[in-house]
Amino acid sequence: MATSRVAPLIQSKRINVAEHFYDLVLVFAVNKVTHTLADDVSWTGLVNAWAVFTPFWWSWVGTGILSNLTDLHDVKNRLRLFAITLITSMMTIAAPTALHGHGLFFAGAYLLLRALLLWWAIDVFGGLRLNPFSVSAFFTAPLLLLTAGLGHEQQRVAWAVLMAVELSSTFLLRRRLNHIRVDVLHLPERFGLVVILALGVPFVDAGGKIPHDFSARQAVALGTAFLLVASLWWIYFHLSNSRIAHQLRTEDNQSRVVRELLAYGHYCLLGSVSAIAVGVWSAVAHPRAAPETPVLWLMCAGAAGFHTVFAWPRWRLPRSVVTVRLTVAAVALLVPLVADGRSGLLALGLLTAPVTAAAVVETALVGMAPSCHCGCRPKQHRLAGLGRHLHPAPGGSAPSYSAPGDAL
Repeated sequence: MATSRVAPLIQSKRINVAEHFYDLVLVFAVNKVTHTLADDVSWTGLVNAWAVFTPFWWSWVGTGILSNLTDLHDVKNRLRLFAITLITSMMTIAAPTALHGHGLFFAGAYLLLRALLLWWAIDVFGGLRLNPFSVSAFFTAPLLLLTAGLGHEQQRVAWAVLMAVELSSTFLLRRRLNHIRVDVLHLPERFGLVVILALGVPFVDAGGKIPHDFSARQAVALGTAFLLVASLWWIYFHLSNSRIAHQLRTEDNQSRVVRELLAYGHYCLLGSVSAIAVGVWSAVAHPRAAPETPVLWLMCAGAAGFHTVFAWPRWRLPRSVVTVRLTVAAVALLVPLVADGRSGLLALGLLTAPVTAAAVVETALVGMAPSCHCGCRPKQHRLAGLGRHLHPAPGGSAPSYSAPGDAL
């Protein structure tokens, strides 16, 4: 239902099944772009993959925020989401060749998608506003279409510049978004679900590369890949994902958390997972062969990037955990120096070992002590916008609240 203002903070919204459908299409796009990168692991291939993936991600983030602020049981909103999902699937078809002949189709679909998002944003915010939705609909998306017919090199440069503008719009216009109040349960759960689906890309597709007459080494490589993916899952969900909900509950400026941890932070996480996937596929398909040096470096850089993201102070992770993750990132970057020219199975094992060790060490450091309902370690803290303090209850039972003047 259209509203004249952004909805107030609510705490009971859950993911709608229509959003699940859209999330699957996004991960399909991640898979397509990752396969495109695997075919050209070079600086040029990286720029191509980045320029093509960014429209998918930025539209998904915008849709996620708008669906968070509205009721998807309303027929109009649900139809808008289905239309966005359909357009995204059409873009996915053209993604591998968007910079090699199908740029007009890809950019035209993106312009239509951003127009739909602008229409939705006008309903949510009560009129046309200068914000990332209008910037994209009136500036970056039309220019993406206008430059789609350029030569390959010129198109790549133009699209890279436009995507940099697209990403920076949320930061440059951050003051215009400070009033947004999001649902503190729905949004972290939504981004977490996408991380789960994205982590399935390197493992599931790796299994698809094993022939029916697979070898013992391929079976071991697939098991090692699962251990790597499971450890990355643990690194994210054991502690990090709950911190987002904590930040949203306790910060007055929720838009800053949405921008830095969700929009930008998870953008880096998905990019890191895609980089890891390229190396995992190579190692599982050919465990005895030495992976190409660029592929090896890409896989290890992806693991380093995944861990380094959490060093950003906004996550507010314990210092010991940040130290562990930065150590793993440094070790991951040393793996190519040791594994270059050796078998893919060895390289995969050398990368998996420190990542798995980090998950074990983190669990020991943080422990399994009861936490408050937003996932933080037991302590008193302020609830943003409510002027209250939260008292974690012993044994993990429901927390109690007190007004500012009450005795703590």
